[in-house]
Amino acid sequence: MQINKTQPSSLNTASVYWLMASLTVAALPHFIYQPFWVGLIFTAMMGWRLMHHLRHWPLPAASRRFKLLQLSLAGLSLALTFATYGLTIGRDAGTALLVMMLAFKVVETHSPRDFYLCCFLGLFVVITNFFFSEAIWMAALMCLSVLALISCLVQINTPVMTSKQRLRLSGKLLLQAMPLMLVLFILFPRISGPLWGQTVFNIPSSMPERMTLGEVPSTGTTGASDEMQVGKISQLIQSDEIAFRVEFADERPPQSALYWRGPVLWETDGTRWSPIDTSDQTPTLHVAEDAPVYQYVSTLEAHNKRWLFPLDFPSELPAGTPAEISGDGLLQSRDKIERRQSVELTSHTRYVLNPDEEPHLSAGLQLPADLHPQSRRLASRLADEADDDGAYIEAVLDYYRQQDFVYTLTPPALQGDTIDQFLFESRAGFCEHYAASFTVLMRAAGIPARVVTGYQGGEFNPVDEVMTVRQRDAHAWAEVWLPVQGWIRIDPTAAVSNQRVSNGITELLPPSRQGVGGTSEASSEIQQLWKSVNQHWQAVNNAWDMWVVDYGPQKQLDLLKKLGFSQPDWRLLTLLFAAAAITVMSLILLLMMRQYRDADPVSRSYELFCRKLARVGVNKPQSEGPESLARRAKRHLPAQAAEIDDIISRYIALRYRNIRHEEDKLMFKRAVRRFRPKQKS
Repeated sequence: MQINKTQPSSLNTASVYWLMASLTVAALPHFIYQPFWVGLIFTAMMGWRLMHHLRHWPLPAASRRFKLLQLSLAGLSLALTFATYGLTIGRDAGTALLVMMLAFKVVETHSPRDFYLCCFLGLFVVITNFFFSEAIWMAALMCLSVLALISCLVQINTPVMTSKQRLRLSGKLLLQAMPLMLVLFILFPRISGPLWGQTVFNIPSSMPERMTLGEVPSTGTTGASDEMQVGKISQLIQSDEIAFRVEFADERPPQSALYWRGPVLWETDGTRWSPIDTSDQTPTLHVAEDAPVYQYVSTLEAHNKRWLFPLDFPSELPAGTPAEISGDGLLQSRDKIERRQSVELTSHTRYVLNPDEEPHLSAGLQLPADLHPQSRRLASRLADEADDDGAYIEAVLDYYRQQDFVYTLTPPALQGDTIDQFLFESRAGFCEHYAASFTVLMRAAGIPARVVTGYQGGEFNPVDEVMTVRQRDAHAWAEVWLPVQGWIRIDPTAAVSNQRVSNGITELLPPSRQGVGGTSEASSEIQQLWKSVNQHWQAVNNAWDMWVVDYGPQKQLDLLKKLGFSQPDWRLLTLLFAAAAITVMSLILLLMMRQYRDADPVSRSYELFCRKLARVGVNKPQSEGPESLARRAKRHLPAQAAEIDDIISRYIALRYRNIRHEEDKLMFKRAVRRFRPKQKS
């Protein structure tokens, strides 16, 4: 009899369904992180195999035509991968190929060997998901995927089990592996670089190198940048991506004092602002005796720059982190922040900076010679009316307050002289507009000024007492230099929208971004409940990031020191790790042997007999008795009918006739072991 090649020869439909469902869960995140055609091809192949079982669609093994179709689709997958990634061998191209080729393998799976291969490849797909995200939801989804894949392996080896029994057994196996996993996680030497060959991190949704505020209306996203170009962005997208988290040792400053210092911008061509090199200067900082001192740990997300964003002005370099501070107060790590990194900082919010000498005052007065005529006339008029520099600064702030200026996240695009157009025509903008125009007015009156970028504010979580600063908290303000007083922070945005500084950006977001379920009309009780749930969830995420994702070499060394290893010896730790692993595995083995020894030997042998029959396509339903199973098995294996009768008769005698002779049990066990079912042809 000829075997039908369109139907798997030794796999039941339920096993294939479980396999497809498990692999789909494992590959699901790649539909988000990979190009759309990866998910499309994966879904098409899974659909082909599903329709084979539901509508008897032929598989590639049915004919050369269908095999050619499969090969053509595989060739298309390779072509798309090459067109998208070129010849680069890396994370994205490799995982895309793995996901698609796994789907092609499912279509041609017809034997236990193919089934095992798909399960093991599925476990590799599970690992690749962590190249793109290490979030807690990803870990939970992948645990579910591993549980399903283990259930698939149980299904192919023990088809007589119900789905509930398979899942329970798979869960037990995972729990048994948990102690060994914890030992591996804690003691296995951590590497200082990323797991993948290239840098792997979640890039925050931040501004590009040049913050384009264009003559053609465009959009931009919040975030820190080392350049600023005023007047070109017509819509500012507020990103909820985390920039960094802060844990204060004692008290925390008020919301209005939360200025996180980043790049300082000096030079301008009228529209674009950029920094200058002040690395040859050491800042002079005078702190009042009664000024509060804030000690805190800042955990920065990877942003591929060196900026550390301290609170206001740091009084000393961070402990344990190679860093340097420039003359204008930019604190930078010596290496790029390419992965999450924690730094210990000490800052002051009341101080005098460079009061006696500032070598870059000329840069703080630079203006393009042929631009901003209206702004210069305004500065001249206000300066003539003011008694001193302090009065002039207050007059400029009053100008913002009294001339119907508006703080908005959707300002009109500006053309030509962007500063004059903003000050005298549109009068609508966000912090960059106000900081740049204020600095121009200061310089036009002969007062040195500069723009400082960074973040302002943050969201404090009372559950874990961690403050989260997001990309939407990006901000720009100005600093002016006055004799004796040194550099003074002036935030002109506060003159127009004080709530932006005192309450943060949240209240200025569109109504659709506020409240519960996208509305701001929800009752106060629901709002409070949602806020509490969100705070607890953020606390859980923060703990996951700090103690799981961010568990690197330094934290491992700190933990080992707490365990008594002041100078960890990796050779000794390797021996301890091996001893711990052997101990854990031995305990698991003893438990398994005890369970196996306590089980009924007759039932074990009968289950082995059922598994052997299942391998050749004779699957036993949970409710089927031995005589019915014997009749079906003999029809399927007529050449071995005598062996099947002998085994079933011995089983019935032992199980139902209460025969308890050890010799009979031994003969039954030997008969089952000798039984080698052969698929009929």
